[in-house]
Amino acid sequence: MTINNRAHTCQELQALLADSSLFSSLDIHFANFMARLSKTSSPEVPLAAALVSCKTSQGNICLDLAEYAGKVLATHTHAEGEQFTCPTFSDWTDHLIKSTVVGQGQGNTPLVLDQDGRLYLRRYWEYEKSIIRFIQERACTVPPEINYPGLAGDVQKLFPPLSTGKTDWQKIAAIMAVTRSFSVISGGPGTGKTSTVAKILVLLLGQYNDKQKLRIILGGPTGKAASRLQEAITSTGLLQDKTDIPQATTLHRMLGSIPHSPYFRHNAENPLAADLIVIDEASMVDLPLMAKLMQAVPYSARLILLGDRHQLASVQPGSVLGDICSSKNMHCFSNTFYRQILEISGQNLPPAPKCTIEVLSSGLQDSFVELVDNYRFSDESTIARLSKAVKEGDGDGAMELLLAEDDNQVSWSDIPAPAELEEKLQDWSGFSQYASMQHTQEPDACFAVMDNFRILCALRRGPYGMEKINTLLAHQLGAGSAPLPRRSSHKHASSFMAGQPVMVTRNDYNLQLYNGDVGIILPDQNKKNALRAFFREESGTVRDIALPLLPDHETVFAMTVHKSQGSEFARVLLILPDRDSPLLTRELLYTAITRARETVEIWGRKEIFTAAVKRQIKRTSGLAEALWDGNR
Repeated sequence: MTINNRAHTCQELQALLADSSLFSSLDIHFANFMARLSKTSSPEVPLAAALVSCKTSQGNICLDLAEYAGKVLATHTHAEGEQFTCPTFSDWTDHLIKSTVVGQGQGNTPLVLDQDGRLYLRRYWEYEKSIIRFIQERACTVPPEINYPGLAGDVQKLFPPLSTGKTDWQKIAAIMAVTRSFSVISGGPGTGKTSTVAKILVLLLGQYNDKQKLRIILGGPTGKAASRLQEAITSTGLLQDKTDIPQATTLHRMLGSIPHSPYFRHNAENPLAADLIVIDEASMVDLPLMAKLMQAVPYSARLILLGDRHQLASVQPGSVLGDICSSKNMHCFSNTFYRQILEISGQNLPPAPKCTIEVLSSGLQDSFVELVDNYRFSDESTIARLSKAVKEGDGDGAMELLLAEDDNQVSWSDIPAPAELEEKLQDWSGFSQYASMQHTQEPDACFAVMDNFRILCALRRGPYGMEKINTLLAHQLGAGSAPLPRRSSHKHASSFMAGQPVMVTRNDYNLQLYNGDVGIILPDQNKKNALRAFFREESGTVRDIALPLLPDHETVFAMTVHKSQGSEFARVLLILPDRDSPLLTRELLYTAITRARETVEIWGRKEIFTAAVKRQIKRTSGLAEALWDGNR
């Protein structure tokens, strides 16, 4: 770590921390705390501490020292010609290993350095290790007492041969889920993940003589994701005569949130009372929550994760589903699994891609199936083709589809200047539907409108961000010139308007309202000119609460793409900013586009869109390498 061939001092590090835009106040405090705790006068430890704190706040699980070793960090305090340069990789790791605050495994040091030069906050290292242990143990565990002849008969009834002769990946996924203690079913919208789960439930219920013995828990990271899972399973009609299928619930409710605590009532010492646990929208589940879920899964239970590995990762640290679904090893099954599929279904799997010896010998790959056939859209559907182009990083091809004038599924519009945005919103075809919610007292009708279409914004702030769009729409719909509260803790009814959709931003355990729950402000049917907040329960019923009781919330005529995960709308309008941002990625665009069932309209600039398609989210962790590269 040198300036003009001399070592940096702690004072120079302090100057960097204080002046660099790279670090937050939390990063700086943590760095100073680690320096005091380690009683070091050299800057290597506090610099690493500041960086690992910074990287974690950005959604990474750890800091890869090689990313910064020998690199120059931006700072404004040094004179021209002087630069703050990180130490070499070997020098840096040597200093950290000798420090009292850094360990290499077991112990209680606040930081952990692994053998590949990744530095973790200890709790995240422990979360990652617990997930690795769970998957390695459960993926290779076959549940006891499987009635294979009965399973084969039930599979034949539920999955008749495809007329096309193609591989029925839903059938393969169902057999995998029944014959494994841990399984992951990935696939985009319309590929039949939840309908496959309904068939899995039928197959498992068929394995039990006394069907009441099969204890099932269905869940998702949000109330919307949970209710959609429930609706999708119910709509198949396969379980109408089954009385033991429970109501789907959120992960926090399932695990038993303890107010004002990061812990849950259900854990390794008090596991969930279940034989089967199904979690939908698993891409939204962050590393700490996934670890706590897996800790609460009884050893005798099956865990099935559903999700789309190409979607946005969780807002909190980690991209667990993307990490554990290795694209190069997808459908790279073992010979044992090939024989099992043939014996149960009579179907030969297609030849496997070339796989590494480590993968073939681990057996992990037999617990992952990706559904590839889309039943919502035909291969010629423009929405399907657009999402595929974005997913594959083909920005020019995606733009060509958007600009096709004869297509009624997708459309493109150049973003107007900020001063003209309000007028364009008012002319937008969906505006009148928002206005209609002001003139009805029927919550169900308003929720139907909200489910029909939604404005999605790539960013929260800025002239084209979610907050600005909500303010403009509220103004047009009669809220006056004063902007609506953004993250309101203000509980007076004068802050609201009829038809205003709101999203809860802070859990309220007493009211059982949780972050992400969406409600609508509507007239109180019992009190003239009074307003109340109406929320739709996971069961489909609607309840209302007085506005002074409403937890912290924000208006969501428009919502960010991140907040839209787990939702589905007939029509989607995506508004992009007029300037590039590192937050604009192909995963964000793919997630927004795949929220739509019928039409997608995008406002933006062509060069911003194509740049976003080329940019991928890369979160640092050791999860994928530990599972698939055989290094741990």
